[in-house]
Amino acid sequence: MNAELDPSGAQPYESSPYATLVLNLGRALLRVGSPAHRLESAMQIMAERLGLTAEFFCTPTALIASLGDGRRQQTYLARVDPGGPDLGKLSELTEVMEALASGELDPVAADTRVREIDARPSHHRGLTLLMAYVLVSAGACTLIGGGWRETILAGVLGSITGMSVLLLWKRAELSRLLNPLSAGLVTLVGTLWCGLDPQTALMPAVIAGMITLVPGMELTAATRELATGHRVSGAARLASTIVVFALLAVGLALGSWVAQQFTGPVPLVPGSALPGWLVPVGLATAALGFVVLFQAFWRDWIWIVLACMLAWTASNFGGLLGSPVLAAFIGALMVGIAGNLYARWSKRPGSIMHLPGLILLVPGSIGMRSLSALVGQDVLSGIETGFLAIMIAVALATGLILASALVPPRTSL
Repeated sequence: MNAELDPSGAQPYESSPYATLVLNLGRALLRVGSPAHRLESAMQIMAERLGLTAEFFCTPTALIASLGDGRRQQTYLARVDPGGPDLGKLSELTEVMEALASGELDPVAADTRVREIDARPSHHRGLTLLMAYVLVSAGACTLIGGGWRETILAGVLGSITGMSVLLLWKRAELSRLLNPLSAGLVTLVGTLWCGLDPQTALMPAVIAGMITLVPGMELTAATRELATGHRVSGAARLASTIVVFALLAVGLALGSWVAQQFTGPVPLVPGSALPGWLVPVGLATAALGFVVLFQAFWRDWIWIVLACMLAWTASNFGGLLGSPVLAAFIGALMVGIAGNLYARWSKRPGSIMHLPGLILLVPGSIGMRSLSALVGQDVLSGIETGFLAIMIAVALATGLILASALVPPRTSL
């Protein structure tokens, strides 16, 4: 590498604290779940604020940063194991970026702070995290057509998913079995339950029980990355999403087959009666679980509740027009605008509202219904439902892009 000073006497990038800071910041942002279009945009803004000439290329597992130009250009690679959403760390990283840009922190102090944030374990763990899986599954069940019977079963199945995640996630080899094993156990227990209680609808409870594993957000993120020109990252994320859906389908099929050896075929009955008060309770319950699952601060609960209510209300309004695709577009547009306004007002990431709101709109449950139909050899219905899931993902991405055009966020995070 060329370590000579340029004619102006500027410090070479490879000996500058900026290179280390840029790599560590990019690595930390990838670990908290930032998609390529957000990460590259945020890093570019940060580089411009620091007076750097830089280019960035991101995939779900790596960040390539090129600093300088001409003979002084240096390229760096940061390899990262992909992580789940962590809104708490994302907020702290945003604060570091703002302090660095305003001069409150120098690059060395900012790098130290970024390393501390990245190395710190998640602040929601153990029993609290397990309860979050229960709350999200129970709350989501009321939003996808389940009644009180299905909600109880979904909470039980959510606890199975949570225990599977806690036991397998940090074990390298076993973690690869997380999706099929969890789906199999959830379907096995759900089918046995419904075999003993034929009045409980199986599919709403099973889908809600594994809803935290369904990669609906990944499908939406992949669609948006492809729509915004990030083809490599979008294609990689889309391929990963397809594989996860397939693994869940394998688990669903195996769990159902094993259970039916004891119960026989389980009839697919409609959901039990849904009391009017159960939907808002389900929304609040799911929002409480999202605070923990997304590792947000407790003070953000009110914003997460507002995002969930906005998404649900907007999608229901769109549903009155008779089109789930239009409902998804309207919901994403409203959530996107609200999140961008929140980011401009609070100087914090818009993801605090975007992520919880979108999770209620993503086509994850529809995708699972498609796989369930295919597993049940109802090929035509499975293909139609799968195509609908893709169209909903496209509608969500379009709504978010339009929201950013109408109300540009203060930050791209």
